[in-house]
Amino acid sequence: MNRFGFFGPTEKHDKTPGGFCISAFALVERGGRLLLLRPRAHRKWEQEWAPNYRIYDSSQLEQEMARWRLPSTYVKQGESPREALDRVAMDQLGIRKYTVGQSSLENFYDKSRRYPGKMHWDYCFVFPVSTEEQIKSKPWIAEVEYLDPKSVTGKLGSAQEFLLARLKLV
Repeated sequence: MNRFGFFGPTEKHDKTPGGFCISAFALVERGGRLLLLRPRAHRKWEQEWAPNYRIYDSSQLEQEMARWRLPSTYVKQGESPREALDRVAMDQLGIRKYTVGQSSLENFYDKSRRYPGKMHWDYCFVFPVSTEEQIKSKPWIAEVEYLDPKSVTGKLGSAQEFLLARLKLV
């Protein structure tokens, strides 16, 4: 039987046994470098942007906090990817004046890292974002810098290196 992105609570619907994630990513570029951040342990990550942190044990969470990531969030139920991007810009980064370019959708279907033997599906909505505002550390951001993504290869969190590779940025 073919399986489709047709999900529901009954046996009449398909389920992705290794999980399904929908996320929005901000590609903020300046001078050929991308805005990357290192998160700091803070309740806002689990409550607002990265609910996956809820299932990490303390060691996994510590590793994730040490890694660089694009400004991003999971899309909330009922929210559009663009609305999720606005949450990233305004809430996560604290910027108010920005422009958004044409988005792209990157989709991954690969072995789950959390559920051995199962397949996981990711939909990644990627938005080019421009701003003149300075982005500073916040209580939930340990570091924020414009970096050459190639300089942090192997130091990116939550499978973001796959996304940057797909975008031909690493």
